[in-house]
Amino acid sequence: MKIKLATIGVLVILQVTAWASTETVLWNFGGSGDGRAPTGNLIVDSSGNFYGVTLLGGAHDIGTVFELSPNGDGGWTETVLYSFGSQNGDGIQPTSGLVMDSKGNLYGTTEFGGANQTGTVFELSPASGGGWTETVIYTFGPQGKGDGAYPASDLALDAQGNMFGTTFAGGAIGEGTLYELSPSSSGWTETVLHSFPSSRRDGASPKTGVLVGKIQSHLYGSTSSGAIYRLWFNSGRWVEKKIHDNGGEQIGGDLVRDRNLNIYGASNNVGANGTGTVWEMVYHPNQIRSFSLLYSFGADGSGDGTFPQSGVIVGANGTVYGTTGFGGTNNDGIVFSLTKSQNNQWKETILYSFTGGNDGGGPVGQMIQDKQGNLYGIGFTGGAHGGGVVFEITP
Repeated sequence: MKIKLATIGVLVILQVTAWASTETVLWNFGGSGDGRAPTGNLIVDSSGNFYGVTLLGGAHDIGTVFELSPNGDGGWTETVLYSFGSQNGDGIQPTSGLVMDSKGNLYGTTEFGGANQTGTVFELSPASGGGWTETVIYTFGPQGKGDGAYPASDLALDAQGNMFGTTFAGGAIGEGTLYELSPSSSGWTETVLHSFPSSRRDGASPKTGVLVGKIQSHLYGSTSSGAIYRLWFNSGRWVEKKIHDNGGEQIGGDLVRDRNLNIYGASNNVGANGTGTVWEMVYHPNQIRSFSLLYSFGADGSGDGTFPQSGVIVGANGTVYGTTGFGGTNNDGIVFSLTKSQNNQWKETILYSFTGGNDGGGPVGQMIQDKQGNLYGIGFTGGAHGGGVVFEITP
């Protein structure tokens, strides 16, 4: 396979003819004072600016929030909006992505730090005189006190401004929680909606966020033990039900929904070769969902991607896009698409195979797609400084 490399400022363009897709590195992490090891999902605002977090780097080498903006000359400018550890009781080392409300405030979680060293939820708000102000809006309680601990998931916003997330540990018996943060004039109130596991049939230790259902007060999520669950408000209380069990399969990334209310996800082990799967849960009006396996990734060394670390997205045309953290030409991960044929069979196409060099590697977090069909995502490793990249794929 022949790879042509051209460097223009901070842009690195690689054309891999085998898949007829172009990868452009929009930003290389790891420069002086910059964040490194980007993680979580990218988000984009109405002006086309990207926002995300890094696990390391910044002023205190324990993570940053960054903004990436088009500079008008075909390149991109990165701004470190906040370096974690800049105040007492601050969170450290964020592992999940951000959400933005209608006022432009950013919200996220840190898995560690805070008053009890069990994680925080933070808000980052534009300051009137320029810059951004970080506020820890919730600190999780000490372990063994019933509160959640170590939030590793993205947050989800509902129409009323409530936020939902999960914790990997804590809760009634230490197997994690699903919590809600509700805004009021005096701040934010946290409520543990569910403690895992509530029974032997329940899942345990969620690391992924929740999907707010089309019907209000319906939440969908998954756990590290392979359970897919639904949580809904009924007769004055929250009720949880496991709607599918992937048999101990580790779920990779958040769930997503298409325009027909079908739910999609990825799992990063088992399947036909033990290297991960992509699956769909088809919506039925009676709220019962039928599970179907769309694709099993190939064996190690086959050239296919292996072990997806994040969820998938569904394009406007019904194509499913995602990444794997490993596999491909150099075992540094791939970007793939799944398309459905007329006989209802799904076909995988490898759009790009990372080398782990200047083009980045180890993609994490769900990608986003623009109106032109271009895909944007994060590589945890590689790049010009070895600190990871933000990339664009033009199929």
